[in-house]
Amino acid sequence: MWKITNYILRDLSKSWIIIGYVLLLFVASWGVFSIENEPDKAILNLLQILLLLLPLFTLVFTTIYYYNSLEFILLLLAQPIDRKKIYRGFAMGLMGTLSLCLLLGMGIPIMIHFPSNQGMMLLLCGLLLTTTFVAIALFLSSRLSDKAKGMGAVLLLWSFFAFLFDGMLLLFMYQFGAYPIESAVLAISFLNPIVIARTSVLMTTEAAAMLGLSGAVFKDFFGSTLGFTVSLLAFIGYTTLFYSLSWKNFKKKDM
Repeated sequence: MWKITNYILRDLSKSWIIIGYVLLLFVASWGVFSIENEPDKAILNLLQILLLLLPLFTLVFTTIYYYNSLEFILLLLAQPIDRKKIYRGFAMGLMGTLSLCLLLGMGIPIMIHFPSNQGMMLLLCGLLLTTTFVAIALFLSSRLSDKAKGMGAVLLLWSFFAFLFDGMLLLFMYQFGAYPIESAVLAISFLNPIVIARTSVLMTTEAAAMLGLSGAVFKDFFGSTLGFTVSLLAFIGYTTLFYSLSWKNFKKKDM
């Protein structure tokens, strides 16, 4: 398994797309810190970049790489190697590479300009989002044999998580704004990994004070040890769930 993971890491490190992703994150992060004098605002700007770019790139790249690697996977399956070890090594190679990209591209500027709790929370949420969306992409890719359908599915899912979910949540809050719905909104927010990451980072900055009563409720939860633990478990749960489902798809697939 580790040999397969190591091969995937070495193979992806030579990819110009991966190199470009690291450079894009690095230039964007360094540029934000150079332009913005207030570190808190810089973290918020980086958060917006991260929440849009990372899920999209992770979903699309993982999906394309999976489909392009099917011949390599078939070659491995022809060897006396356990299928589970092959798939686990493949998934860990992707998760490890994309996580390393985030640490190099965004982690270095943060550690140089603003090594704080906010910066560490941003990086942690970015790493958790990476593993979660790799698992989701593998689930969709292993489920759909057609590459075009797989790409369409991940783009549709990204659109839902990045845009449609917020619109639906705002509509819910508008329709039931006269009722004490803070707890319900808090529970619904855990249905979207992007919202969990965004709220977790926001609650560590001064922006939480601008959200009024709802912000106070969210800060009391996400700013506590319990909230951090529940958020971490939610990310782990999403990753474990979708990885397990993708493994079941892969195990049943007639290669």
